[in-house]
Amino acid sequence: MPLKLPYSKTVENHIVKCVRGGVSRKDMLASIAHLQDAPKSFSTLYKDYGKVIFNEQAEMIAAVGSRVYDQAVNGDTKDASTFKSQELVLRAKGGWSPTHTVNEVEQEVDPDLDESASSTLMSLLGYNNDGPEDETTCTCENDNCRCS
Repeated sequence: MPLKLPYSKTVENHIVKCVRGGVSRKDMLASIAHLQDAPKSFSTLYKDYGKVIFNEQAEMIAAVGSRVYDQAVNGDTKDASTFKSQELVLRAKGGWSPTHTVNEVEQEVDPDLDESASSTLMSLLGYNNDGPEDETTCTCENDNCRCS
């Protein structure tokens, strides 16, 4: 049974620096190889330092996200390049995309022309809901009903 590597604050500090710098996990693992007690595989890296990696990434995204949110709510008083760099971080590391926004547009609809989906479907199936109700007849046989 292989010996468990001791936890290294030097390795942790290097990992934090890599996360903040946007270094890929593959390059991160390669860049710590020279450090004493550094993990040699992804499974050991995540088992021993996974919380550090994910916490640092979450803190970074939260910090940038809150700045972007504040600027959106209070107005962007800085130059546009600052906001663009924050947007880049949110896209690259936060999973944000401008295509995931929802644009709702209210349109005034004439109630006489507005038709529900079920009414449209019934019309397409040949059932006319506009006629008098007494013209509709239904017959049922063995729990099978048909209306005309």
